[in-house]
Amino acid sequence: MVDEIDTETIRSWLEHEIEELEKKLQLYQAMLSLLEECEVESLARARGAREFRSPDGRLVARLYQSRNKLTLTFTHPVPEANPYMKYLVRSLKRIAEENEGIEYSVDRGEDGRIKTITVLGVTRDNADDIIATLEYTAMKIASARRMQER
Repeated sequence: MVDEIDTETIRSWLEHEIEELEKKLQLYQAMLSLLEECEVESLARARGAREFRSPDGRLVARLYQSRNKLTLTFTHPVPEANPYMKYLVRSLKRIAEENEGIEYSVDRGEDGRIKTITVLGVTRDNADDIIATLEYTAMKIASARRMQER
């Protein structure tokens, strides 16, 4: 004779397990976010960050550089439709295609605006092009920030 399976008990147990796993996932994501913030801050202290300010002195972006990584962080996320952001993403795509080992990622906020751009695999051979592209974009967005606020 086959024992009857109590599906409701199994269902409630599975739902409880899913809730617990979702809580753990949120905790791990928060911990990862804190770790990334600490990494960026330690890079800024260790290597110094290049800051980009609007004409009225407001901080717009920071460029952090480590041995093989560049991170451009915006204080106020920038729309992807911004022409300078389009230029940056196209340029990074081209650089990544031309240089083996270069990877870049674009971190967007909940509203889809770009918060951070990270480039990995930076070497002495390609650093100048990548830094110039990131700096150009940051300078242009910083100088345009004043006009957008008017």
